Amino acid sequence: MSQSRMLELAHERLYWPEPSQIWQPSGSGPKVYAQLASEKIGEKIEREFPDDAKGLEVSVLAANPEGDETEAPIAIVCQFSRPVSQAVIRETHRLAWSFSRARSLITVEPQLLRVWSCCEPPQEEEEPKTVFEATETDLVQQAADALQWVELVSGQFFQEHESRFKRSGAADQLLLKNLKDVRQQLQNDGLDNETIHDLLARIIFIQFLFQKQDSKGIPALNERILQDLHNQRILSKEYRELSEILENFEDTYNLFRWLNNKFNGDLFPGKGETEEEREAEWQAEMQKVWTEDNRYLVKLAQFARGDLDMQSGQLSLWRYYSFDVIPLDFISSIYEEFVNKKAGRGIHYTPEYIVDFILDGVLPWNDKEWDLKILDPACGSGIFLVKAFQRLICRWKTAHNSQRTPAHVLRTLLENNIFGVDIDKEAVRVASFSLYLTMLDSIDPLEYWENEVRFPRLRNQSLINSDFFAEDKEGFRTNEDSATYDLVVGNAPWGKNSVELSDYVIAWQNRAENQGKWKDSYGNIGLLFLPKAAALTKSGGTIAMMQPAMPILFNQSGPAKEFREQLFSSFKVEEIVNLSVLRFGLFKDAISPTCIITLLNAQPNDEPLNYICPKPEFTDEDNYRLVIEPHDVNFIHSNEALSLTFIWSTFMWGGRRDLSLIGSLMQYPTLGSLNDQKVVTYIQGIKKGSQSAKKKVYEFWRGRRILKSNNFPDDTFKYLKADNLPMNQDIEFERPRNTNPQAFDIPQLIIKQSWITNQRKFTAALVEADSETQQGILCKESFISVHANTENFAWLDAAWLSYNSKLAVYYLFLTSGRFSSFIHEVKPKELMKVPLPKADTNLLATIHHLSDIDNAVYQAFLLKETEKILIEDIFSYTLPDFKGDSSSPGRRRTCRANIDLLETEEEPEISLYCKYFMRVIRAGFGQDKEICATIFQESNNTYLPMRLVAIYLNKSIHDGISVETINSPVLLDRLNQLNNLFMEQDSSDTGGIFYQRVARVYASTEWHGEQIPTVYLIKPDKVRYWTRSMALRDADEVSADIMLGRTDFEQELETVPQ
Repeated sequence: MSQSRMLELAHERLYWPEPSQIWQPSGSGPKVYAQLASEKIGEKIEREFPDDAKGLEVSVLAANPEGDETEAPIAIVCQFSRPVSQAVIRETHRLAWSFSRARSLITVEPQLLRVWSCCEPPQEEEEPKTVFEATETDLVQQAADALQWVELVSGQFFQEHESRFKRSGAADQLLLKNLKDVRQQLQNDGLDNETIHDLLARIIFIQFLFQKQDSKGIPALNERILQDLHNQRILSKEYRELSEILENFEDTYNLFRWLNNKFNGDLFPGKGETEEEREAEWQAEMQKVWTEDNRYLVKLAQFARGDLDMQSGQLSLWRYYSFDVIPLDFISSIYEEFVNKKAGRGIHYTPEYIVDFILDGVLPWNDKEWDLKILDPACGSGIFLVKAFQRLICRWKTAHNSQRTPAHVLRTLLENNIFGVDIDKEAVRVASFSLYLTMLDSIDPLEYWENEVRFPRLRNQSLINSDFFAEDKEGFRTNEDSATYDLVVGNAPWGKNSVELSDYVIAWQNRAENQGKWKDSYGNIGLLFLPKAAALTKSGGTIAMMQPAMPILFNQSGPAKEFREQLFSSFKVEEIVNLSVLRFGLFKDAISPTCIITLLNAQPNDEPLNYICPKPEFTDEDNYRLVIEPHDVNFIHSNEALSLTFIWSTFMWGGRRDLSLIGSLMQYPTLGSLNDQKVVTYIQGIKKGSQSAKKKVYEFWRGRRILKSNNFPDDTFKYLKADNLPMNQDIEFERPRNTNPQAFDIPQLIIKQSWITNQRKFTAALVEADSETQQGILCKESFISVHANTENFAWLDAAWLSYNSKLAVYYLFLTSGRFSSFIHEVKPKELMKVPLPKADTNLLATIHHLSDIDNAVYQAFLLKETEKILIEDIFSYTLPDFKGDSSSPGRRRTCRANIDLLETEEEPEISLYCKYFMRVIRAGFGQDKEICATIFQESNNTYLPMRLVAIYLNKSIHDGISVETINSPVLLDRLNQLNNLFMEQDSSDTGGIFYQRVARVYASTEWHGEQIPTVYLIKPDKVRYWTRSMALRDADEVSADIMLGRTDFEQELETVPQ
């Protein structure tokens, strides 16, 4: 049996990628991971187990092996040519766990394939446990359905075994937790943070040297070298490992000094200009660390040996980590979170997969251009710079057709191409450390000592501790250093009043070339990094930065609008990725939404920008990659970006049909426009407040009825009875600051500012006057009070109808930046923009129940059926999905059959989808067009995570909508055929239908000797993909494809029996 037989069977029976795409993936991102896995895991196993590892192959199983995305692999794959011992499995699992990139490890032996979790740490007395295993017989007989490619790539396999793949058990997460625990213990013992961070960075560095092996399998720092150090009287005795050295204070610092002399750089003290200054630095640190009982270094020795008790009650996992296997950008990223003292100050730790996503767009692996100057203007611990450095190394190798990069080239790249600035001195130290580790990892340890590898000085050279807006630092001066960099990347600090973090930003705004041009919004410093970065970037160069989404996208007036207009008028904005919906998963301490903006230092043109709004899966997938589906992408032209301030909210959740409907609704009157015409007047409710200096006396509000609650009384429907409310006795209020008492008069409408979760609506009530005084009521600040004079009171009826309807929810969800991105409450000015139907004194005559409201609104606005569908689906699926979780309506499986006492309705959701899809096609190509649809359904209860629908054009091979029941293996085979056809039709490297998740395939079907053009629609088995509004959008796109000749109906896929 050939060595790859099991993977050949997995390809044939489970539809995995071809074995060649596992061992040598053609995509640049997967290729990098495959090479890393082979070098870091495969070579170590071969050296430790030479007999068992004969013929060993190590690579990765990538979700899209032909794509260039740098996404976490599904699994590390280790294929052995013979059955292996438990010791080999144990070490393989430890290394794969340390590798941290993939959730799972797949080991392949003759006639046996096993899946292991890389989210479970090695245990002292327990062997790793398999998650799933399959024999050759299982694969041949298709008894391994859990490992079907569609199950793996969709994440369904990991969901089914969720308890075995918890992110918290991954090596990088546990290392971070261990580091935090030991830091806390050292803090409790009296050591300062800066020294703790320096010592921990050094022991990581030294442990890396102990574990990094050269091409002969010899560690960079080994017993022979330690013996030589003893012979040279640098160390007082012979040592074998780091923990032993740490228990001796003098020897620890002697080793530190020796390493400093060897590597130079910024890892150790002693960087002063004179010998006296350098020695003074050493002595200052040693005095901090020295104690009579050497308690600080002894504690680190216990930590490194695995004897230190952690807060979890378990021992340190230090000895299980393989620091030459843990990806060094992981070290940088977790260290950034570890040293981050600035939570809540606008600085947010950037998840590693987001950094890769950004760099994939602006610095892809598969390019030969390596001599690029790259700047991170808020570099933190250097995660962007480390990953950019790795990509420049890869590009240099490609350009020079070389397998290795000489040490002097690495040094030159670091000195001349990688630049960073950060206001935090400690962050700059960590960035320097991270880049040194990356440089060392690219060099064979044989060169460390033989060729005297020397680190370049980075701090105060190319890594600067400074405010980015200071104009006295060479390399970052607006005029003197203009057009210096090819690429600027990073995650700038942002947040309300974050400009206070800078002593220089106001001076920069007031420079002659900037005065009045670049304004901040609510003191948000993040925005200003973009124009300053552009000033330092070469013509045509790229800036890609994370930014606050509210001022960049959603704030529709004031300085934010002015900044947006200036930005889009000055530069070519290429892409905006709106991460608002993902914010809690990305930044645990962040409330405000964020986005990624990519722009060129070039004049804007007519090309549209990509606006991408990914949504969470509410599965473990959210921890590993951004899932972007076709309906998450819209194209926005520059004139739209400048003129349609609401377009960012509309396209966040909807499409072109929604944009058109919102535009139509904006032609109607609003309470805001009626207020301008003095037809109505409105005011936000009163605020008692706590600051006496801001309070004013409002005597005329004493004795008025008041709605003290934050909600309407339970019995409120059309009217709120003033008689049921208490009297107000307070006369001192902080707000409203402008006296507008008539807004509380009769006729009166009260509108609640926030969306009510359980009703999923906004609410409003007409006020029934106080029976004694005939006056209106006061309300709290969470309400808006609207008054119209007697002849215009019908406008209040119109407003009541609108604000209590689904239409108000739809309109505000697609126009209000706050509501569409993260906050339930809408600002008063936005709330006043809800469209109103024509005022009519009989408008509410037929409204007796809540269920009457929406139909009345639809009639009042003369909405078409398709427009009603857009509103209904936003209300019933999109909004609950956003505010809910994995159990929300749109995230549930589609229903195969709806059974009641009278009849069985097959495929209720997908049938409706097909119905409206076909309506759109007929509307575009003629009502006489013959068209029908087939929904493919599994014959057993083994449901696949994807659904398949075929739309037959120009010929009705059956009546209307048909459900075809077939068993799962046959359906999988059909999907695999479509996948192959999709890959042939799509010349890009977008991956197959299983990776894309949402795909269309154009083919033909033979029926009665005729070739019937057929559209196959493949989408996940979740209701939100099969709604009526999604049918409208999909059918619009298919219609456009047909009219623009983007279809290929030539290839035959199936024959339908007569």
